Amino acid sequence: MDIQKNIEEFKKQELARLKESRRAEPENLVDNQTDLYQQTQDRIYNVNQKTYPKGSSKDVEMSAYAVIDGMGAEGLDHAFKEAKEDISALKAQGERGRAEVRRNQYMQEHFLPALEVVVNATSPDEVLNSNKVLSDLDKYALLEGSGKGYTATYIRQAYGNQLGQKEGRSDASVRSEMMRINSLLDSGEIRSAVGLANKLKKKIDNGENQADDVDYTVLGRIVAYYK
Repeated sequence: MDIQKNIEEFKKQELARLKESRRAEPENLVDNQTDLYQQTQDRIYNVNQKTYPKGSSKDVEMSAYAVIDGMGAEGLDHAFKEAKEDISALKAQGERGRAEVRRNQYMQEHFLPALEVVVNATSPDEVLNSNKVLSDLDKYALLEGSGKGYTATYIRQAYGNQLGQKEGRSDASVRSEMMRINSLLDSGEIRSAVGLANKLKKKIDNGENQADDVDYTVLGRIVAYYK
């Protein structure tokens, strides 16, 4: 009989606990949703506080080609060709392990340091904005497969905390072209102004030129308004 009473008492306690947990679920759900919303808002705020250059300066290309060409044997191009020859020879001898060591040695001692020089001479944002420089540097990433996209991926991983820290400035070419575009608009030559704005914006988007936020916004509005 005592056992039966204990069972009934246990059932009552469990039922009470279950009801209590169910009453608490909606509140917990609201709390979780509120936390998630706040986290999202915080991320948006943090992104909005950062300034990202539009396009890329000529310094990026100059820095990239300086490390690629280098001073003869000190250039990335020379080191890349030498490493490829060594790796091919080792593989032909069946030394795949040593070939992998040689590949890693090249990447650690030549490619990544060269990339660091380019990034530190400019900014990770500017390098990422330069399609041409990224493509040219990818050619020197010595991997088992294709090196396409490796440079951009590495920069985002290694320098992610530095992105959005540098404000872009319009270079001389952009400033000159903006004056021409404004002059054409003032003269009523809309088609010519829009054509020039389209070309300039594409060059900035490809990383061939750099613009500040104001000039880039104006270009975007001209292109969108007269599309």
